[in-house]
Amino acid sequence: MANEPSIPAHQAAVKQDASGKIQLEHHAPVPELQPDTVLVKVAAVALNPYDYKLPLHFPSPGTTGGSDFAGTVVKIGSQAAIDRPDISIGDLVSGCVYGWHPDTPENGAFANYVRADARLVFRIGAFKIEEAATFNAAFATLCLALWHSDALDLTHSPTVPISGSSLEKPEYVLVYGGSTASGTMALQLLKLSGYSTIATCSPKNFDLVKSYGADHVFDYSHPDTPSQIKTLTRGTLKRVLDCISDHHAITVCHEAIGRLGGRLVNLELAPDPRPGDKRRRIVKHYFVDGKCSRKLLACPPGYRREPSRAKHEFAVEKAVEFQRLMDERSLRPHPIQIVEGGLEGIVKGLEMLKIGVSGKKLVLRLS
Repeated sequence: MANEPSIPAHQAAVKQDASGKIQLEHHAPVPELQPDTVLVKVAAVALNPYDYKLPLHFPSPGTTGGSDFAGTVVKIGSQAAIDRPDISIGDLVSGCVYGWHPDTPENGAFANYVRADARLVFRIGAFKIEEAATFNAAFATLCLALWHSDALDLTHSPTVPISGSSLEKPEYVLVYGGSTASGTMALQLLKLSGYSTIATCSPKNFDLVKSYGADHVFDYSHPDTPSQIKTLTRGTLKRVLDCISDHHAITVCHEAIGRLGGRLVNLELAPDPRPGDKRRRIVKHYFVDGKCSRKLLACPPGYRREPSRAKHEFAVEKAVEFQRLMDERSLRPHPIQIVEGGLEGIVKGLEMLKIGVSGKKLVLRLS
């Protein structure tokens, strides 16, 4: 193992001040290493809607922001060295943490250093550091949303895809919001698993979504989209992933599901279906936000999750599969847009995200 580099006691980090305003602090503490974690010197971060929505709606003064990161391992905990013998000091890795959380106010990706669960970081291999930073929140969310029994509960995966005679009868999955970063990742994972993929997005993003594995694409805003999807699937659609989760999205998703019902997973807290929809009893709704912690996290109303060792172990198992896909370069990153300015540019990037960015993932280089 390489020698550990010298770690400063303090760092620059993007935090919330006493009023909840997001600002850059230059004398923040560096997170302490825990036995099952690694400490990473951050080289690039990707921005997610969560990063601006949480402090906007649920201020938490003193916390550090940021989820998606990539960088260099500078310290390895004692248990982490046992759990991840494939990772050494100096390795380039990517991962995801829970930014803006009062339980861990010193830790977040928007900083010089971040502490991460060793079993849920990935060797980036041949990917560029900026590309690798975009994968991780999507993985944390989708491993639960697609395969966990509390969500879509899909039976096939990239490791065990649909094959042989089963391919003759398509198993459809609809991804509403196919041009989002979660959407393009979901489409790739579904395609690698052998499912027939349907996506909705704006017409300007049709080609983008098809390039990531969508077999059929529909205009999310067209009033006939639900009926067109039902015609395509002959009323057999049973699984829907909603990456948008507003009232229009949940209405379209609900109407597209066949008469026998099915499962609808929302990646944001979503409103109820239309009160007059008599089919709501046969559609099971699930909200998945990627939390798979063994520890209780203080979360805003609606986002609270009980600690779950089982879900954490489930994510760890899926991480092995995800690492293989990264090693094989079977996955493509979402198109990225570089925002200049390092940590100082994060506030600008979050404002850009709030205004709306279509078909791009905002990424900042920190070093």
